[in-house]
Amino acid sequence: MQRQRQYGLLLVTVAMLFWSLAGLFVRLINVSVGDLILWRSLFAGCALLVIAVLWPAKNTVFGWAGLGASLLAAVSMAAYAVSLTLTSVANVMILYATLPFFTTAIGWAFIGERSPRRALIASAVSLIGVGIVAAQGMKISDMSGNILALFMTVTFAGLMILARAIPQLNLALINAVAAFLCSLAALPFSSGSIPGLHDLAFLFALGILTTALSFLLFLMGSRFISSTEAALVELLDVVLGPLWVWLVLSEDPGIGALIGGGIVLAAVLWNLAPSLRYKPARISEATAQSSSDELTDSLCRQPPVHVAPQGLN
Repeated sequence: MQRQRQYGLLLVTVAMLFWSLAGLFVRLINVSVGDLILWRSLFAGCALLVIAVLWPAKNTVFGWAGLGASLLAAVSMAAYAVSLTLTSVANVMILYATLPFFTTAIGWAFIGERSPRRALIASAVSLIGVGIVAAQGMKISDMSGNILALFMTVTFAGLMILARAIPQLNLALINAVAAFLCSLAALPFSSGSIPGLHDLAFLFALGILTTALSFLLFLMGSRFISSTEAALVELLDVVLGPLWVWLVLSEDPGIGALIGGGIVLAAVLWNLAPSLRYKPARISEATAQSSSDELTDSLCRQPPVHVAPQGLN
């Protein structure tokens, strides 16, 4: 169980690193919102479809549950992209930081999941940091972007819980369908022209890294750890998202964002401390090969996670 948990934490952390680049890529792309969503989603959908075809998972399902998951993912993808064009990256990250609380509430209501006490404490502490950032970042003029960012957070929390509740769902296919649905929705609002090479390159990176791989890896990893803990790791995006934009484009998040981001970072590291101290036992070459084969199959499907009433840890 400990090795599975570490594997889940690794996947979620890598997904967070990819996701944190979204604000920077959006700032570097000079196209309309319609074109942004259209091309980003097309690149992401094609990449995910390739994954689903080249690495087919056994005993996976789609059905009505898969369609519902695709709709949630599509709404979350679109809302995230649009919110980054309507408000600051810092504001989007602030509202996204409420993810642990939405996942806790939805998980408890629908699948009876109780999150580890340590993760709940860390989430509460991180909320203090988020509050410090929010104190300087919210403006009436940013209201539309803020509402979309909050809507993105709620739908993504629902997607996480659905993926945990039905572990047989084909995650690669679900996210591929979601990306293509986003493309269809954005088509009427696009310019109909092909972006320049500069914009196309960043749209490709935006689609592959911050949409296809980040969604897939995060949903895979969240099946091995509690929903609250997965969302808590993703809060590092609150620190890294504005940081990349600040370093590259000098969009200063302000001293409040730096202090609040530091509090969030400290809370996440405190929650992860027990796992970071764990030293796994040596395994044989045969066992390592067997594990490698199992991880290949897990690209689209993970084994069920049984949630005990006391929590996952």
